[in-house]
Amino acid sequence: MKLLKRVEKKKKTLNEDMNKIPKTDIKVKLNSKSVENKKKRKCDLVEKKKGKSIKRLTNLNISNVIVEASKEKRKKITKGKINEKKNPTTVTNDEVKNNVQVLNIPKNSTNNIRIDKEESMKQQATIMKDITNVKNIRAKKSQRKMIKTEKKEDGDDINLKDLSKKHILQCISAIFHLTQEQLKNKNILFSEGSQPIFMQVTCIRIPKISRRQVRILLPYSIISSDEDIALFVCDLERGRRKDHEPTINHYRELLDKCGCTKIKDIIPINQVKTEYDQYELKRKLVASYDYFLVDGRIAGHISHLLGKIFYKKRKLPTSIKMNKEDLKCEIDYALRKTTMQLHSFADTHIIQVANTSMKKKQILENVLTVYNRLTEVYPGGLSNIRAIRLKTPTGPGLPIYITLKNKNTVHIPVIKPKRPKAYCNVEGELTTLSGDTNVIVTPDGNVVVKQTFSRESEDSHEEESVEETK
Repeated sequence: MKLLKRVEKKKKTLNEDMNKIPKTDIKVKLNSKSVENKKKRKCDLVEKKKGKSIKRLTNLNISNVIVEASKEKRKKITKGKINEKKNPTTVTNDEVKNNVQVLNIPKNSTNNIRIDKEESMKQQATIMKDITNVKNIRAKKSQRKMIKTEKKEDGDDINLKDLSKKHILQCISAIFHLTQEQLKNKNILFSEGSQPIFMQVTCIRIPKISRRQVRILLPYSIISSDEDIALFVCDLERGRRKDHEPTINHYRELLDKCGCTKIKDIIPINQVKTEYDQYELKRKLVASYDYFLVDGRIAGHISHLLGKIFYKKRKLPTSIKMNKEDLKCEIDYALRKTTMQLHSFADTHIIQVANTSMKKKQILENVLTVYNRLTEVYPGGLSNIRAIRLKTPTGPGLPIYITLKNKNTVHIPVIKPKRPKAYCNVEGELTTLSGDTNVIVTPDGNVVVKQTFSRESEDSHEEESVEETK
């Protein structure tokens, strides 16, 4: 209770003192403090701005000083030259010493100016380097963005990283296992030899392309030692009634000199014309050999003589140069090639990649080389590929690569065949028909007739029709 009484007394005394002080003095004190705080804030802001402006002006002051110093030097040099021309005088050693003593003062000033100039040049060089670095970084970023957008538009997001080598080796081992089981189920005493391994490529959009054949070079040859090879050769003497045995003997000796023993039979072009002119005989010829080679001089003629059976069986002959000195290397190089038939009839295309007699690593390298080559050869590139599978002629297809890309993101690839300049339509007039008639003949042999009637011919045609009705 005593404490409360004391506190109340103190409050009363304070209130009395406050009432005695006039209100104007309190307001003045408060206003003075607020004004002082505002002044301090303004001073701080001014000092900050001065510091920034001083930093900006240092480079300008240095450059101005350098310019003024250079102007003064030029003026002094020009004045000295003019005085020397007006009154040329001899200078003694004492005068030279005095001049040196006098010029000691400006030397220090010039040194300071040179130091400032060097510093300013260094600063400018660093600033320019920073600017160039920033520009290069921005340019690289923009290029990366452009590349990413182009890839997204084209859909070429496929790389060799997408194909795992372990998965390919597993597929190859599965193919070997399936072939062995098929032989056991058939109960065959002697093995039928090696079976071919194909790569089946399915496209997203079927290309608009004329039928053609593409050859791909492989690191390892597809042909095994058991397979038979035939060679088509041009005749030494032309004529249907001429004997073709001397040509066979000539080329057999040539191959024996080079040490080439892979070729089983030699067939001259005269023999093809006389002995294999019928359809059934051509079928027997295709079935009797596994691979065909042809001399490059008759490669254009032989395809017409062999017919479509060789195209269906994928056994069109590959051309070689018989005039080369190292014929063995030329034949080995030709046997490493595979063929891929491009067409627009379906969405699948097949290439022979290997044999079951080859090693797994060799098959893997052949598969990867064909995959790399598809970027240039296949219509639409890798962006138009839906799936890639490995298979045998009788076994199932084991997938290596599959995409679920939207069909609308891919454009239909259109590849026009290379034609000569003379391959064009021919137009002409027809005099056998009445009126203005033109005829168009296409290179394929189609004939189109265009007939145009003028007004006079139409009127005469109408008059004739009226007279006939009467």
